Amino acid sequence: MKKPLIAFAVLSAFAATASAQSSVTIYGSIDAGIRNVTNVNAAGDSKLVMGGTSPGATGNGISNSNRLGFKGVEDLGGGMNAHFVLESGFNTGTGTSDSAAMFNRSAFVGITGEFGNLDLGRQYSLAFKTIGTYDPFSFKFPSITSPVAGVALFYPAAATRFNNDVQYTAILSGVKVSAEYSFGEQAGDIGKNSVKSVAATYATGPFNFGGTFMSGDINGYRNKYYTVGGAYKESGVRVSFGYVKEIQETLSKVDSEQKSYWGGVSYAISPQVELTGAYYVTKATVAKIDSDRKNLVLAATYSLSKRTNFYVEADNRKLTNALTALPLTLSSGSINTGTQNGLSIGINHLF
Repeated sequence: MKKPLIAFAVLSAFAATASAQSSVTIYGSIDAGIRNVTNVNAAGDSKLVMGGTSPGATGNGISNSNRLGFKGVEDLGGGMNAHFVLESGFNTGTGTSDSAAMFNRSAFVGITGEFGNLDLGRQYSLAFKTIGTYDPFSFKFPSITSPVAGVALFYPAAATRFNNDVQYTAILSGVKVSAEYSFGEQAGDIGKNSVKSVAATYATGPFNFGGTFMSGDINGYRNKYYTVGGAYKESGVRVSFGYVKEIQETLSKVDSEQKSYWGGVSYAISPQVELTGAYYVTKATVAKIDSDRKNLVLAATYSLSKRTNFYVEADNRKLTNALTALPLTLSSGSINTGTQNGLSIGINHLF
C-alpha cells in the first residue's frame, strides 16, 4: 500500500497549490455491508461475507465499487481544457488495494474543445458507458447483476475497461457519437489483441437510447460484440431495457455466442427512498453446449443525505450448465446447475 499512499500525498499537495485556472479534486466511494449467498458449493453450503458482491468476493463494495480517485481540469482558454483521471479500487474489509495496478480503475488524460473530446489511457469502454444509460441499476450492485452490465463473456471483464485505449467523442445534431481503439501492442501484428468500437446515444425529453458495436481480436481469433437499449423516466419512475450479443471465433471454427437481455423499473417513493427491480437473462453456447442464467434482483435505498445511503438487496439466480464466468458449481449434481439466493445489507458513502 506504500505506492497508493505516496500518490495520495503527492496529488493532495498538488490540489492544495492548484491555480485559479485549474483544479484537482479528490473523490471516492466507500461501501461496506454484509452479504449471504446460498448454495455456493457442491455441498450446498451458504457463505456470509463482508462487502462481497459475488459468492467468492469480499470487501470490494456491494452496492457501489470502492474507489479513491483524483481528477483535474485546466482551463486552456478559447473553450478548451485539459483533464485527467486517476482512480484505484480498494477492499473495505481489509483496507488493501484490490489490484496490483496502482490505478486499476482509470488512468487517462485528455483534451476537450469545440472539436469534441479526446482521451488516452486506461478507461471505461464505450460499451460500458453506453449500457450505463439503460442499465436498471445504473451499475449499482455491479457483480450481482453481471455479466450483463457491460462485461463481455469471452473478454474477461474487458468490455468494462481497456488498457492502451484512445476515445474520441463529439455531439452531432444532438446525437453523442464516439469512436474507440485499444492497442494490442503485439510485435508484427497491429491487429492482434486490439479492439475497435463505435457508439451513439441520444436523449430527448424523458427518453434516451443508445448502442455500441465492438470488434476485437483475442489471441488471433475475432470477437464481435454489440449492445442496444433505452430508458424512459417520468415522475420518479424509470423504465429501462437492454440487449447484448457477443460472438467469439474459436480454434475449432465453431463460434461461441452469448446473448443477454434485461428490463427493470425503479420508483422514487420519496426524495429519500427508492425501489428498483430488474430481471436479467443470459444465454450462451460454447463448444455446442447451451447454458443460461436467469437473475432477479430487487433493492431498496434510503438516503440519509446526498452522499450517504443505506441499502438492502435480494436476488435469486437460476442456472443451467452455467459457464465458469458465472457462479460456482452447485449442489444439484449437474455442473453449475441450480438456484442461488442472495441477501445484502449495507451503507455507502460518497466523498
